[in-house]
Amino acid sequence: MCFAKAAGILFVVTGLLLLGFLAPTVRAQTATQSQANLPKAPQRDDLQRSVRIYNYKMTAESGPQRGEVIYFYKCWMCHNKYTKSAPYLADIFQRSKLVSGEPVSENTVREKIRNGGPRMPAFRYALNDADLADLLGYLRGGKCCYEEEEPPANPWYHRP
Repeated sequence: MCFAKAAGILFVVTGLLLLGFLAPTVRAQTATQSQANLPKAPQRDDLQRSVRIYNYKMTAESGPQRGEVIYFYKCWMCHNKYTKSAPYLADIFQRSKLVSGEPVSENTVREKIRNGGPRMPAFRYALNDADLADLLGYLRGGKCCYEEEEPPANPWYHRP
């Protein structure tokens, strides 16, 4: 009985040592085989809506139309025509001064969005430079700002 246990333990230990020596070569072979099977360019799935929503690219890849989506997710809830706590942004670039007293320009509006204010959150970590450029393009473009009665068209819905 003791001999059988010792032989079993020796068999297990020998197997583990053998696997320890062979595993790196097996891993290297499978790694090169898996690298050979990878496609050269990453494939893109336009129907993966969660990625498009997360990156604010539901209606456009860039530009004022993408800025409209950013406005909807980040600005509309405070800056609509029914709120009294924040100014309506429809004609922001026709005004002479911001609520803070600074003159209105693309740089001052960009910095206000980045740094926030006493009653406005800062978006410096939530929006990158491309997001800010698209948002400012939308605010400057003259089509700002839609309301809940007239939301932007859904690009995935096609009327017959």
